[in-house]
Amino acid sequence: MPIRNSFPAKLFYQVLEKSFLSKLTHHSIKPDHFTLLGLILAIMVPFGFYAHPILGFLFILSSGVADAVDGLMARNHGMNSNFGAFLDSSLDRFSDFFYVFGFWVLFWGSDRMILASTLIFLSLLFTSMISYVKAKAEGLGYKCEVGLMERGLRTLFLIVWALLLSLFPSVLEIILWSGLILYSAMTLFTVIQRIIYLKSQLVSQSGQAGTK
Repeated sequence: MPIRNSFPAKLFYQVLEKSFLSKLTHHSIKPDHFTLLGLILAIMVPFGFYAHPILGFLFILSSGVADAVDGLMARNHGMNSNFGAFLDSSLDRFSDFFYVFGFWVLFWGSDRMILASTLIFLSLLFTSMISYVKAKAEGLGYKCEVGLMERGLRTLFLIVWALLLSLFPSVLEIILWSGLILYSAMTLFTVIQRIIYLKSQLVSQSGQAGTK
């Protein structure tokens, strides 16, 4: 189940709607504005981590909230558009890159920089593949909402990871490596999950077609 359908997420969206979005509908603010704001904040993530982990955390958190607001505004206030959906999905890929790239900055100067860089690049590859497999499945006419690390949970994972780095600087290296290894493993697992799911759908449809 996507994290946006979970009870905590629904509660979060209700708070946003009542305390924030209801006021924005009286202004000329559109979901695309928050989409662009989310990207700008995502671009700031590596610079934030370079200055201090707490700034990296705040930029990821702010970007994630902006991304949540644009979707909520579009759905709840009748502002959906094909271009808006396209823009949101496309810029999400950029944001994903800058989020993960921000953590790479924290490895700068590490004795294991090559290993860290390899895992970061693999994480970026797996993150992109999660979205690509879903888009390809939808292009073939199938829904592909399965998978552990869908975007909402990926963003939440990165926010929590950044928060832990900010709160426990004395064990920063342990948290940094543990988070990276876990993120890489879970994103790879999600890619495999989605590929297996799509294959089962294709095989099932072929079997049904063969019995007609």
